[in-house]
Amino acid sequence: MKKVSILIVAMMMACVCVNAQKYTKSTVKGIANGFISTLMEGNVKGTLGFFDPDYVAEQHDSFLEGRTEQFVAEFLCGNVKKGFYDMTPELNRIKSMKVKKTCCNLETGEIYADVKILMDYGVTYIVRLDMKITESGELRFIGAVG
Repeated sequence: MKKVSILIVAMMMACVCVNAQKYTKSTVKGIANGFISTLMEGNVKGTLGFFDPDYVAEQHDSFLEGRTEQFVAEFLCGNVKKGFYDMTPELNRIKSMKVKKTCCNLETGEIYADVKILMDYGVTYIVRLDMKITESGELRFIGAVG
């Protein structure tokens, strides 16, 4: 039984490693742009598919009791004027979003997209959307819990 367990774990790790190798900065940008498109179309519930399922279960489902707009707005919280104050956007007031920079360093696990958000009242800020490779080998957003 122990050998079977070790074999299963080894096969899962190999699958994760193979999937991890397929991710690049271009992939990160594509996922971020997909999230942006979904959000800008007004499909807030649809954005949940871009997040790590464990993060959604803990933060969205449990802590926020399924309040999707609050979950996404808090995920998009960022610093205005280099840390002068934090900005949590009203989602319906976002005028535009654009990916400015991506990182996909699989050795360090540093995977993110920096997104510039413009509000309809003129405030602009940058938010870092951190990502991780899930146990199933998919690249998904992850954020703070609590």
